[in-house]
Amino acid sequence: MEEQCRGNLLVFINPHSGKGKSLETFAHTVGPKLDRSLVRYEVVVTTGPNHARNVLMTKPDLGKFNGVLILSGDGLVFEALNGILCREDAFRLFPTLPIGIVPSGSGNGLLSSVLAKYGTKMDEKSIMDRALEVVTSVSAKAESVALYHVKTDKQTYASFLSMGWGLMADIDIESEQWRRTLGAHRFTLSGFFRSFHLRTYKGKLTYRPYKPRNFSPSSNVFNVYDKTVQQRINEIKESHEKPPLEGWELHGNDNEKVSEEEEEVTIEDEFINVYAVTLSHISSDGPFAPSAKLEENRIHLSYILYKDIGTRIDIAKYLLAIEHEKHLDLPFVKRVEVSSMTLDTISEGSYVVLDGEVVDTKSVTVSSTRNNICVFSSSA
Repeated sequence: MEEQCRGNLLVFINPHSGKGKSLETFAHTVGPKLDRSLVRYEVVVTTGPNHARNVLMTKPDLGKFNGVLILSGDGLVFEALNGILCREDAFRLFPTLPIGIVPSGSGNGLLSSVLAKYGTKMDEKSIMDRALEVVTSVSAKAESVALYHVKTDKQTYASFLSMGWGLMADIDIESEQWRRTLGAHRFTLSGFFRSFHLRTYKGKLTYRPYKPRNFSPSSNVFNVYDKTVQQRINEIKESHEKPPLEGWELHGNDNEKVSEEEEEVTIEDEFINVYAVTLSHISSDGPFAPSAKLEENRIHLSYILYKDIGTRIDIAKYLLAIEHEKHLDLPFVKRVEVSSMTLDTISEGSYVVLDGEVVDTKSVTVSSTRNNICVFSSSA
């Protein structure tokens, strides 16, 4: 007698991500492990930008799956989430459609942040082994990751990881030329090149310091294969607890009076770097924001002004210090936890990079929300 299916996944494979081995990884490892676990899957091999976005934006039967599995990096997760954002049922899907990740891309900040919480060693082999174990286990669990509202000149995005402009953004994008040959090491090489060929950028940064405002986030851990997405949606609808969010709920959108500590701060100056992160890791190197938690909706903003650095050696020290979790202790690095921030770029020459993807805009506003997505996190 045929054994009963234990679950169903929608799988996206980017054949060109990282070192280009995602198809091989699925065929030789992920697929066979899912088969042994009696988990069915529907595979989409992406053919170019926005393929996954278009599938998730229009697919009528997402409710039948237990989750989505992505063999790529943060870029495809960003694309997938923003495809879902275009749907009428987006805010019912975000907290009920778990996203599993097999790290085939060169940027794996989301996965690294999730696995670091459970003590996984931050090296390439340990991350891959643990990710494979989690996503192919019938006892896989998912939990909440905070979602952020981003508004640019042209459109609105859902974001989960970072917003950069200046030094870090330049390194991320300009190192793409070495992606196939160097993988994640491309960031190191590009970083040292950029520190000795330093650029400065005129911009205006406005932010509002973070206050909890009666919000207590929860991890909301659940078993991935216990219910389908539609069953989870129905369960939430029938619950007598707080009704599900049907749209963006910005942090601090209530009627509480804004305190002096929350008043906006504006800086217009020559910047070297502006980098805001919402998770602990932006890669498998040391944590960029060690105090960041998956479910918390704080934006960890750091910036470097040109007038505050002594020599170009300071920037090399900054980049080296990231791996050892000492970068935020350097005297020329300013940091603050914020609930919203707006960057207006005045000079040309850098990129506005959102979750590792370039967005075409002169102005970007990132806001904390009380919305969340859910991500495969453990198999215990």
